[in-house]
Amino acid sequence: MPTRNFSTIDAASRAINFVLTETELGATPAHYFEPTNLGGLPPTASELRVKEDTELGNRTRFATHMCLMSASQALKACLDLLSCEVDLPPHERTRKLAEIASKARAAEEMAAQAAGVLRGEVTVPENASIVVSRGTR
Repeated sequence: MPTRNFSTIDAASRAINFVLTETELGATPAHYFEPTNLGGLPPTASELRVKEDTELGNRTRFATHMCLMSASQALKACLDLLSCEVDLPPHERTRKLAEIASKARAAEEMAAQAAGVLRGEVTVPENASIVVSRGTR
């Protein structure tokens, strides 16, 4: 494969890694805290809206992070494939391809987790360091 293709994929990989390190997608969690229910009253519409907004923000942020992580792993697998030497002994080539396959599988699993969270089939992990909260105004 031409060097230009390798350089382009490498640049894309570096760009995604830059986004992952420079954004606040991995920020410390700030959870939603429901108001104290002193009088036994049901939550108001605005309180419910804040809770829904917080949950949507958490899901969206988590899925964005997971999609970027998936892309990063997929591009690493691409770069490894392009760097894989053709004249390796069969045993070594099999081992190298298995390593690359594990990166591709990790990318697949991260993308699947993002899709599950967006569809509401999977909840955002409680210990995820990418949970956000939107307070009332």
